[in-house]
Amino acid sequence: MAARSYDLPFHVGALAIILTVSTLACAFPLVAVKFPALCIPANFLFVVRHFGTGVLIATAFVHLLPTAFISLTDPCLPSLWNDRYPAMAGAISLAAVFLITVIEMVFSHGRSACSLSHAFDPHVAMEQGSEKGISPDREQIANRGRRVNSTGQQLQRLVDANATIDSTEMVPYKTIRKDIPVDFLPFAEIVDELTEQDSLHRGKSKQKNAVLQCLLLELSILFHSVFIGMALSVEVDDAFIVLLIAISFHQTFEGLALGSRISSLSWSDGSVKPWLMALAYGCTTPIGQAIGLATHSLYDPDSETGLLVVGIMNAISSGLLIYTALVDLLAEDFLSDQSWHVLRGRRRFMACFLVFLGAFGMSLVGAWA
Repeated sequence: MAARSYDLPFHVGALAIILTVSTLACAFPLVAVKFPALCIPANFLFVVRHFGTGVLIATAFVHLLPTAFISLTDPCLPSLWNDRYPAMAGAISLAAVFLITVIEMVFSHGRSACSLSHAFDPHVAMEQGSEKGISPDREQIANRGRRVNSTGQQLQRLVDANATIDSTEMVPYKTIRKDIPVDFLPFAEIVDELTEQDSLHRGKSKQKNAVLQCLLLELSILFHSVFIGMALSVEVDDAFIVLLIAISFHQTFEGLALGSRISSLSWSDGSVKPWLMALAYGCTTPIGQAIGLATHSLYDPDSETGLLVVGIMNAISSGLLIYTALVDLLAEDFLSDQSWHVLRGRRRFMACFLVFLGAFGMSLVGAWA
C-alpha cells in the first residue's frame, strides 16, 4: 500500500514541519525565561506548566497504554499475547513503574538523609555537647524537635505510640528556638552549624533530584516519539495528512509541557544542558520519521515484529509517563505541603482547571493520533 502512492517529497517536508514545531514548542518556555525583554506574560509558564501536566497524563492513559494493548493483543501475534495472557501490556507498563521507582530511590536526595537528619539529631547534639561539658536532658531535647509532617506519619504515631524518635523528623533548631529552655541555649552554636550544613546539602540534593525527574520525564516521552515518527512516515494519502495534523498538535502540547518543566529548574548561567534537552525532544520524532522514510518499503507496522516492538515500547513509555506525571508532577504540584503555600484559592482552582483542560484536549487528539 505504501509503495503504491508514496509521496517522498511530501514526507520529507513533513519531517521538516515536525522538527520545527517540536523544537520551537519545547524551547519557547526556555526563551521566555532566558530573555525577559520579550515581555512574555507573567502567567505564561503557570498556564503551560499545569496545562502540560494534563497533556502528559492523557498521553500516558489515552495514547500509549491503549495503543500498547491493541498492538500486543493483535490476532497476528502468538497465542501468548492475545489469548493466554492478554494483559501483557499492563504488566510491562507496571514493570516500568517499578523500574522508575527504583531508579528514583537510588538517586533520590533522601538517601543522604543521614546527613540531613543531623540538622537537629539529639544524639549528635548530646555527643557534641558532652565534648563541651554540657549535658542537658536527652528526653527534653528529643521532644523539642518532634514534628509530624504527613498523614502517614500521624497514623504511624497512632499505631506505635512508643516508637523511637526518628531523627529525620526533627526540625531545624532555628524553628523552635523560642521554646527551648534557658539551660539548653548553650547548644545554639552546635545546632546552628548543623542547620547551615543541612540547608546547603538539601539545596544541592533537591536540585539534583529535580534534574533527575526531568530527565526521566523526557526519557519517557522520547521512547514513544520515535515510533510516532515511524508511524507517520509509513502512512499515505488522506490518512497521512490527518496524522500529520494530529501529531503536530501532539508535539506542540508535549513540547510546551516538557519545556516548562525544564525552564523551572535552576540551571547555571551559560549552561547548554536545557537547550540540548529541548533539541533532543525536537529531533526524536524526526529521527523516527527518517527511519520510516528509509524503510517504508520494508517496515510493516502490522507485521509480527512491528506489533511487538511498537506495543512493548509503548507499554514501557506509558509506565514511565504514568509514574512521572502522577507522582513527580501532579502530586508534587497539588498534594505536597509546599503546594499549599504556592497554590491557594483562585490560583489553585485555575491550576486544576488547566490540568483538566490539557487532559481533555490531548484526549481529543487521541481520536486521530
